[in-house]
Amino acid sequence: NILWNEDGRLTKIFDVENNRDVLDSNGLGNSFEIFEDRPLNYEAWDVDIFYTDKKELPKLVQPPTVLENGNLKAKILFKFRYNLSEIDCIMVLYKDSRRIDFETKVNWNESQRFLKVAFDTSVRSTKATYDIQYGFVERPTHYNTSWDYAKFEVVGHKWADISEGNYGVSLLNNCKYGYNTKDKSIKLSLLKSAKSPDFEADMGEHNFIYSL
Repeated sequence: NILWNEDGRLTKIFDVENNRDVLDSNGLGNSFEIFEDRPLNYEAWDVDIFYTDKKELPKLVQPPTVLENGNLKAKILFKFRYNLSEIDCIMVLYKDSRRIDFETKVNWNESQRFLKVAFDTSVRSTKATYDIQYGFVERPTHYNTSWDYAKFEVVGHKWADISEGNYGVSLLNNCKYGYNTKDKSIKLSLLKSAKSPDFEADMGEHNFIYSL
């Protein structure tokens, strides 16, 4: 059972097998967020926490379109636009899998903008887990201390996970390596269009898949 609002953002993902909502009651899923990104130093490498001060949302440019509705899977297309950029995201649902794929194509033409996708989960945990080479690393989901505050952006490889004792949600990806998890919201970093040292960084067409 999946619902979305008029802006194309998911408002409900109901897990029938476990009889619980995956998203927070007031939260959103597959929500693209765009931030002004002007770090004080090393523009292409650094992420300063004040980037969260300026957030924008791309606009849905047409009603979601059903591309496929078969016995084994369904596909729904969501088309967004932000300034000179376009985001086409196909949500893929499978009959025999709990995984939801988001096949995403982005034509990106923005400068010093940081693109993320967010899922506001219903899971409460003081830590999140991230895949790294040869293992995993845990980071806090709160800013209780200055050390916690400094861990707002986390390097991860194939997945990030936030779990309670008997239930969890994982965000997988095939080629993106930055995450942040605050409270119950888990976000994947998608594009970071720095202008130095490469003026053309992240410009143009991108194709990637992430999965819940």
